Amino acid sequence: MATKTTANATEAENKAEKAQAVENAPEAEKAVNEANTNAETVKLAYIGPNLPKAMLQCNKIFEGTQKEIKNELAGVIEKFPLVEKMLVPISELAEKKEKVKTAGNIYNKYYADLSAARLAYLEREV
Repeated sequence: MATKTTANATEAENKAEKAQAVENAPEAEKAVNEANTNAETVKLAYIGPNLPKAMLQCNKIFEGTQKEIKNELAGVIEKFPLVEKMLVPISELAEKKEKVKTAGNIYNKYYADLSAARLAYLEREV
């Protein structure tokens, strides 16, 4: 009987270790995916409103690593932080553009907020 209890305890410990490994796996995978995304060349499209002074136009496509693209847009992102949220992979372009048009969707809110920020920027410049 003691042998069964020890075996059951060992089995329970193994299950607990496996459960802990499974819980930690998404974090490790996320870190690996993030590192791969930063190193991989991607194509992103800007789906926000046209920004003043031709800073950034809607549907502009960027190709490079995420880091390179963010560096290229650093000045624009500094003035309009939501621009970063409006850069989407071109594979999701149609889906995300539909979401921009749909009221109550987060992309629609980002678009509206960027439009308001654009108008405020123009008023400050005048």
